[in-house]
Amino acid sequence: MANAALRAELHDVSFSIRELQWRLKNVQTRLDPTTYPVLTLPPEITSEIFLRCLPKTRELDVVNPREAPLLLTHVCSAWRQIACSTPRLWTTFYITEKHGYLDDLANIAETWFTRAGKCALSVKFHGSVTNETDFVSLLPGLRRHAREVRSLELNADVSDLVMMNPPLECVSLQKLTIGVLGGLEDLPEYSPLEMFTNGVPLLREVLMRTAPPSFLALPWQQLTKFAGEMYTVGSCLEALRAMPNLTECAFAAYYRADDAEMVYHPNIQHFTLFGRGSGFVSDATNARILAHITLPALRTLEIKDVHDFNQWTLDSFLIRSAARLWRLVVRPWDMSSSIQLQLSAPFMALPLTELEIWHPSDLDVFLAAFFKAIAQDVNTLPSLRSLSFRGCDRVKGGIAVDAIIGIAAVPITQRRHLAGCAQLQSFHVVSKTHPEVSVYAEARLLPFRELKEAGMDIYIGSEEESVV
Repeated sequence: MANAALRAELHDVSFSIRELQWRLKNVQTRLDPTTYPVLTLPPEITSEIFLRCLPKTRELDVVNPREAPLLLTHVCSAWRQIACSTPRLWTTFYITEKHGYLDDLANIAETWFTRAGKCALSVKFHGSVTNETDFVSLLPGLRRHAREVRSLELNADVSDLVMMNPPLECVSLQKLTIGVLGGLEDLPEYSPLEMFTNGVPLLREVLMRTAPPSFLALPWQQLTKFAGEMYTVGSCLEALRAMPNLTECAFAAYYRADDAEMVYHPNIQHFTLFGRGSGFVSDATNARILAHITLPALRTLEIKDVHDFNQWTLDSFLIRSAARLWRLVVRPWDMSSSIQLQLSAPFMALPLTELEIWHPSDLDVFLAAFFKAIAQDVNTLPSLRSLSFRGCDRVKGGIAVDAIIGIAAVPITQRRHLAGCAQLQSFHVVSKTHPEVSVYAEARLLPFRELKEAGMDIYIGSEEESVV
């Protein structure tokens, strides 16, 4: 009896399976003729869509199957063919030592570079090359495609950089970044390092972290843009002497150089001082290099995240350079830093068209005097057209957006109509990234609404949203 019941149950299950198979075949038959609109697009249109799928920031590095371009090759065979045949998808190759676990990384890089065809390549390596044998094996592939490399960034130990031998033939190289992560004590032994053969005729922009210019054999005189990160003031001055044709320069400097000779550079138009922290040298937050340079062609000066800036140093630099400065950005490390602007004669006479001040302080007497001066004195920044206060906050002695607009409304309106000087066209007051307050007093906003209706560029609020 039990066997009969089991046979009956088996019959029923078999029948159900046949019925499901029939239904599956029927549904598949109806599905097969279905046309997906995206698959009807011409390949060149799909390629353009793919290019807009490339992430602006990556969660790891470029060899990531969860992001384009690799993600696009895993959807279907048609998309894979289009993606692999779109060279511009493969022009950026960024790899770090954390990817040492990847099998056959050298072949991955070779495939990547090959898919890019003759497009200009941007290549970035970060990590200790010698600690990863797979990473070392990338170098021959990089040499084979070196002629297509337009931008190259290498962050490694000194001993790793020495392994770039024989030198690369980067005849298309325009931008170079070299970061020395360790082995600084070996710099004199290896300097100058020959990394390129047959010259780099198109190279115009270089960023060096820690290592001075003397570390590399480069045609320094042809450069127009340079940044030195974690540099002593002495290394900064060395760089300026080695590169007479620079028009743009930036430094994150540390240590003083009171006995250094003055450097006169006739061509720099844009100069930036910025701060950087480090685990192996002093924090690079020094602005004292201004006491050792003269820049008569300067048009833009940005002082960001430094600690030891003072007005006397700035005034002396401005008087000595006698430059027609158009844009000035002053950004202290935070509200508690010592950057204090003053209404000195050299500052007031600047032909600035744009002034940007970060982290204004409620203890800073400059603000009240500044607003009074621009409202009444045509000789205070007579060419000023754009004024902004950013990073406003109450913490650490800072001043909030609400307080600034409370004292600025009348002076800004008066300056807008003051005869004998340029008309102020833009006024921004921006809090830190988090919304400082959700509502401002309407009485304080009303004058700015009227200015905006009159055609002035007004922005008041957080980085995300203006309330005017």
